[in-house]
Amino acid sequence: MKERLINIRKKIPNWVFNGIIFIVLFTAFSSFLARNMLSRDQVMPPLVISENLKLLDEPLTQNSWEDSPQHLVYFFAPWCQVCALSQPSLEAFAKLKPNIPIVMVALDWQSPSEVSAFKTDHGYEQLILLGNSDFKNQWQVDAYPSYYFVDNKGQITSKDRGLVTLPGLLARSI
Repeated sequence: MKERLINIRKKIPNWVFNGIIFIVLFTAFSSFLARNMLSRDQVMPPLVISENLKLLDEPLTQNSWEDSPQHLVYFFAPWCQVCALSQPSLEAFAKLKPNIPIVMVALDWQSPSEVSAFKTDHGYEQLILLGNSDFKNQWQVDAYPSYYFVDNKGQITSKDRGLVTLPGLLARSI
């Protein structure tokens, strides 16, 4: 049996074998990080302005799950450096997938001006909502950045946390 595995391994180019190992390890690590997040089949209420969720500075438009087949709900904190590093991937995703709105929710902020400064400094163009600790607990956010893909019925279809990459966003949006 061992000899058979060695023969199979010799037939696979190194870059393919290394790619498979990378994907397996990345998937395992991602699953480990997301273990405390909401379950994939959980249905969430629509993101509506309330005492737990305020609009930062854009004019309010009715946000409904039915407006788009899928939303990306991205949780960040203005002091989070990994969140700042994730911005180029979010912008690229927004351009590649304009049919998937990105709703950014700031948590653990001190003042709205702190969030506005973060938005300006890092060139965020998406809608930003200001969440509080109750909203944070409802979505089980315990690390930044965290994000969920949610379908038009409010069902979580994918989730992850940590550094956001364009390939990761594209893979989870399928």
